Amino acid sequence: MGLGNNIRRRRKILGMTQRQLAEGIISVPYLSLIENEKALPGEDILKLLARRLNTDPETLMGIRDAKKAEQFRELVEQARTALNYEEHASSEKTIQSLRALASTVADPDMLVQIELLELNLLEHRNRPEQSEKLLEQFEERWKSVLDRPSVKVPYLRIKGNIQYRKGHFEKALHHYLAAKRYLPEITDDIEKGYVYSNLGITYVLLAHPSMGILYADKALEIMNRHDRLLEVCNLLHLKGTCLCHIGEYNEAILLFERIIRMCNQFLLCRLFASRAYHGMGICHMKRGNHHTAIRLFHQSIRVAGPNKLPEWEIGVVHQSLAYAHLKAGNLKKARRYIKSAMRRLKDRLNLYAECLVYLGMIHHAEGDLKRFEFCYRRAIDIFLSLGIHEKAARAAQTLGEFMSKNDKPYQAVRYLKIAARHYNKLVPTVDFGTELPVGKDKRHASSTIQHLP
Repeated sequence: MGLGNNIRRRRKILGMTQRQLAEGIISVPYLSLIENEKALPGEDILKLLARRLNTDPETLMGIRDAKKAEQFRELVEQARTALNYEEHASSEKTIQSLRALASTVADPDMLVQIELLELNLLEHRNRPEQSEKLLEQFEERWKSVLDRPSVKVPYLRIKGNIQYRKGHFEKALHHYLAAKRYLPEITDDIEKGYVYSNLGITYVLLAHPSMGILYADKALEIMNRHDRLLEVCNLLHLKGTCLCHIGEYNEAILLFERIIRMCNQFLLCRLFASRAYHGMGICHMKRGNHHTAIRLFHQSIRVAGPNKLPEWEIGVVHQSLAYAHLKAGNLKKARRYIKSAMRRLKDRLNLYAECLVYLGMIHHAEGDLKRFEFCYRRAIDIFLSLGIHEKAARAAQTLGEFMSKNDKPYQAVRYLKIAARHYNKLVPTVDFGTELPVGKDKRHASSTIQHLP
């Protein structure tokens, strides 16, 4: 496998047509069969083709030595690690080194891995249009190897990642589950761990935290066995998030504290410590310890240092700060943080829609009911478009009950039907509440906020 791909790639690099390469050696139809991996040329023909392509038969056949193979594996690991650290420039530089190495041996297995890494990098940068275009090119170029489990699993995982980044969690889950079916047929333990991890993350976002814990534990077993500390930190955070969703706050906080200790002990990237402080803040916020939560959210930004957190992660923390201040009754600060969050999360529709819900709550507490309705309607439309049933149901329930109390029966029925239909698709967990905060004096931004369950 790979000889035909290498001949076609080399021919295109030189700007030759099939007729120019085949002339005087073989027929054009036979060359086409060779390039499509449907025929294998004899040694004499291969030598003539190699000579015309200004290379040698060994290069076209993808023969490489063990030293270069080991060098390639090390560079792949460097690229993976850079992606885990969100160091995109470093990952891109390593991928360029991989391409330079692969060009010296023309091995198709290497090229497949490199293109998968490039796809991974693009989806990490949240560029779905570019990712999908490159994915189509990958499918066309490597359709002859897509049935191999070692290619199929990362390919399906990346397809899922692209949908995940777009907020289409059910579509992402479909691809991850398809990849899971092939896991017994591959030997790459780390790839298995990535699939389990992605399944866990997606399940918790689809309101199935128990399934999230199941797959987090599967991935943790693999990553601990291979001493993959970065992945272990990510998975402990995932498990802590799942425990927080089901109300096991003490256990969740213990996991987040463990991440912080690991970061200090092994001098790991402060990004993981930042996420752990944020997770602890969520636990305290759900317990009603709003001021403790606010302190931990600020610590999550401070611990990473200036300009170290990606903009979208700062947006997530500001979203949490807005909700904490909202529940503590400080509407002025809540508004400031939610506006900041919305600027930073405008490209992440699922998070942006959550911000609209919190902004709607602020408008309701201030007595601006038209803007409250507008925010909730828009948020519901986004949740529905993304297939996020729990959040669509909760927001629709709130809006439906509000309209029922305000003599809008037809609109109330519409939104309560949406809520019922989407609650029926899940066992809801606790995220944002369905009750609205109401100030003692709706004309003043300093109104006291009712407890949000």
